[in-house]
Amino acid sequence: SPMLRSLVGSEMCIRDSIYSQQPIIDIDFERMSEVLKRESTVLIDVRTADEYNSFRIKSSINIDYYSPSFLDSISSYKAKKNIIFYCRSGRRSYYAAKLVQQKGFNMIYNLKGGVLEVKKKNLEFKTLNN
Repeated sequence: SPMLRSLVGSEMCIRDSIYSQQPIIDIDFERMSEVLKRESTVLIDVRTADEYNSFRIKSSINIDYYSPSFLDSISSYKAKKNIIFYCRSGRRSYYAAKLVQQKGFNMIYNLKGGVLEVKKKNLEFKTLNN
């Protein structure tokens, strides 16, 4: 019947829109360095301006996740092929990634462990180099 067909049809649309969302890909610092070499990639630090000014990853852009204008600011990067988020521990960046995932962004990456992990890694490298 037409009624049944329209119900099934709308259910398909809902299912498709869920599946058309890109997965959020957790990456470590090494993998992030590789992704950053690709064209049309942006690295977003979602921490506060104070946190950003005290320590940041080179070439990152600061857009505070808690800022009321976060979605507006981030939407100007929707055309980018790759967007990488990071924060202090990986939690805010994951929430930010979830948010843009629902907005239909392309490849979405989350730096696992955030700045804490990067600092730990760098310390490890420094001790290895001695």
